[in-house]
Amino acid sequence: MAKAPLWSKAQANCFLSVLMQTGNVSASARAAKVTTSSAYKKRSNDDDFRQAWLAALESSLDDLEESLRKRALEGTDKPIFYGGEKIGNAKSYNDNLGMFLLKARRRSVFGDSNNEGDNSTDVDTQTARHKLLNKLEALENDRK
Repeated sequence: MAKAPLWSKAQANCFLSVLMQTGNVSASARAAKVTTSSAYKKRSNDDDFRQAWLAALESSLDDLEESLRKRALEGTDKPIFYGGEKIGNAKSYNDNLGMFLLKARRRSVFGDSNNEGDNSTDVDTQTARHKLLNKLEALENDRK
């Protein structure tokens, strides 16, 4: 097994912090002043870093899901213009966003049906998705 790239503790912390905020490996590498390839090498060769990377991505996804859920439920303000001037705002709701979240969290009810063949073709992906959804649900329950 190849050695993990040598990073300072500050670089690793910076990378993981930005990854948690953005979910973006390239932005995280730029902020930590490392290359993306060295980040992926470090992830491959450093178990602690890999676990921290996964935790940072989970946190990023939690934040994204929370933001999307809020937008779906509360809507967003859209400006109203008349005669070239803004005269107010209207609440706009995105039903597609709500349906996307329902499909992700309530697949058995709102998921796309696959009647054209063997449903077990992607068992590993389904198992991974199921585990991820369970973790997300547990995290959501912990926040309450």
